Parts: sequence; C-alpha cells; structure tokens
Amino acid sequence: MDTLAGRIRDRRKALGLNQKALAELAGFPALQSISQIEKGQRDVKAWELVRLAKALRTSVADLLAEEGPQPVPKVMWRNPPGEVRAAREDAFLESSRRYAHVSRAMGAESRQTLPSIPVNLDTFDWGDAQRTAHELWKQLDLGVRPAASLAAILEERYGVQVWYMDLQREGSAACIIGESGPAILMNRAEAPWRRNFNFGHELFHLLTWQSIPMDKFRENSGLEDQVEKLANAFSSSLLLPAEVLSSEFDRRVVKNRISYGDLTGLAREFEVSTEALLWRLVTLRRATKEAVEDLLQDEAFRALDRASMRGKWWDPPPLPERFVRLAFLAYMKGKLSRTRLAQYLNIGLPGLTTCLAEYGLDEAADYSAALHTA
Repeated sequence: MDTLAGRIRDRRKALGLNQKALAELAGFPALQSISQIEKGQRDVKAWELVRLAKALRTSVADLLAEEGPQPVPKVMWRNPPGEVRAAREDAFLESSRRYAHVSRAMGAESRQTLPSIPVNLDTFDWGDAQRTAHELWKQLDLGVRPAASLAAILEERYGVQVWYMDLQREGSAACIIGESGPAILMNRAEAPWRRNFNFGHELFHLLTWQSIPMDKFRENSGLEDQVEKLANAFSSSLLLPAEVLSSEFDRRVVKNRISYGDLTGLAREFEVSTEALLWRLVTLRRATKEAVEDLLQDEAFRALDRASMRGKWWDPPPLPERFVRLAFLAYMKGKLSRTRLAQYLNIGLPGLTTCLAEYGLDEAADYSAALHTA
C-alpha cells in the first residue's frame, strides 16, 4: 500500500497535477480522498485504481509493477494549453508512437540522427543563435525559400515527425524527443506564416534538447525568457537567410525607399509574417527599429498586409502524408490489420476507403514495387 501510495503521488507530481486536479480527473468527490490514498491511509478499490491509472496516463499494471510506472514523457510547449494540456499531450504522444511503429514495421526509420547543438547559456547569445541557423541552412541546403522545404527535409532525412492539431488558442506548438524519436506538434488553427515561425522555434528546442534541459529553464522565468528569445532569433535567421533576404530587399529598393507592396510581397514569398520580416530587416541593418515600429502602427500598411494574405492560406492535411503512406503499406504487407489501420488514421472502418483516396491510395491497386522498396 505504501509503495502504491508513493507511486500515485510521484506520478501526479511528475504530471504537474495538484490533488484537487487528480481528484477531478479520476472522478473522486473530494481531494481528501487523494490525500488519504497518497498517505497510505485509505485502501484503493479496483475500480478506483483503474480511474487513477487513466487520470495519471499510465496503466494499472505499471502502478502495481515491481519496478513502477515508466517515466512521464516530457513535452515542451510554447504557450501550454491550460486545462486540456494532458489530453493534448496524450493525443500527441500516441500519434508519435503510431508513427514510430509503422516506420519500424516498414524499415523506414531514419538512418541519420538529428544534429545536437551544444549550448552554454552563460555565453550563447543572439549572434550564436543566428550563426547556428545559418550553418544549418547550408547543411540542409534549404535554398532561397527555407519555409517551403524545411519540414519535408527534416521528416525524410532525420525522421522528425510533424503533426498538426486544432488547438485554437490553447497552445501554439510543442515538441519532444522521446522513445518514438523527435516530433513537433503545430497548431493548425494558426496562420501558415505563424506556423512556419513556430516550427523553426520548436526545431531550436529539438536541436538543443540535450544541452538545455526543459526542467532547468521552465522553473526559472528569467532563463525561460532567454531561451525563448534565442529560439526566436534562430527561427528568424533560418527562415530568412541573411544573404538571400538582403539581396531580395536591395533589389526592390528605389532611391532609398521600398513600397508597402514590396514589403508584404517579400513576407508572402518567404512564407513568414510581415512583422517577422520587418524585425529581421532590423537585425540586417536594412531598417531601423523606429521605422518598423511606426510601420506596424500604420493602418494603411496593415490593411495592405491583410489583403496580401488572401489566397496564401493553406491548411495541412489531417495526418502527415508520410505516416499515412507507411501505415497503408504496412497494412498491404500484412503488418497492420485493416481495423488497426483505421484506428491509426482516426477513422471508422466504413470511411477508410474514402480517407485513403484523399491521400491518393487505393486498396485495389498493385503496390508490389512500393512494398519491395519501402
């Protein structure tokens, strides 16, 4: 009983839950019940243990196992989604496990490890973040419009999973490096240019996962602010390469002036927000801080900016196309049942054929060549 009590308490704390929150999640009428259980002063009925295990995102077997439950995977959030955080994390982690499962089943696991950036926060500054981004831009050969190719290159070369979830205003993005590999979760409700910037921001966290432990800086607001600014500097430099942007900007300047239309057009071409573009121009000494602040308050400029967004909005598919393709091929090869395939694609069996067709897949087609080379 004492061992079980300690495991419930430790698991609750690892999830960042207080006793009241756990009581509500597990359906207990009052937090006193949780307090008594954690002190070993109250027996736990079988049905209560099932509810506690579910609320603690583990299993009854893990709670009762000799070695105890597995560690709680640490998900790094940008603007954590409040009360629904646990549910969002569960969905993200389960999706990541499924992706890893079909990748292993088809022998499609990445042979390259995502680079790791050693960072000493006592000395690593904005300039270092920008130089690191520039080096990665060259290493990945991202070309003149990095936002257009970044996610696909990371997914194919390093096995970085890219997921989208409708978070509305409940969280901007998240990332993790766990047993299922590196993964990034994006908010599909946000604008494409905002998602792109957040993606670069989360990539910085993945690259520095080992040298900047999440627990270390999340507990220190000053340190957290420092790391977040470094991630923003990295993302800005990666998506807006200095030489490319400078060249494109200078080409549009006439008599030391550039039109509103050219500025908003540049932002749309690089697939970033106009605000991100403007502040990047400040770092490149192509604009002053005062000029950018004035411009962002200019209603005519803001109106033109909004107008330039029309027709540029794009919605990502519900599931990563590579994941769907691998899951489908695993099914065709007999490594995944049709029922499990439907479960993995978050669809009922009656709608599976239609769902596959949306990704250009047909159960009746001959995929023998694809199966042989997958």
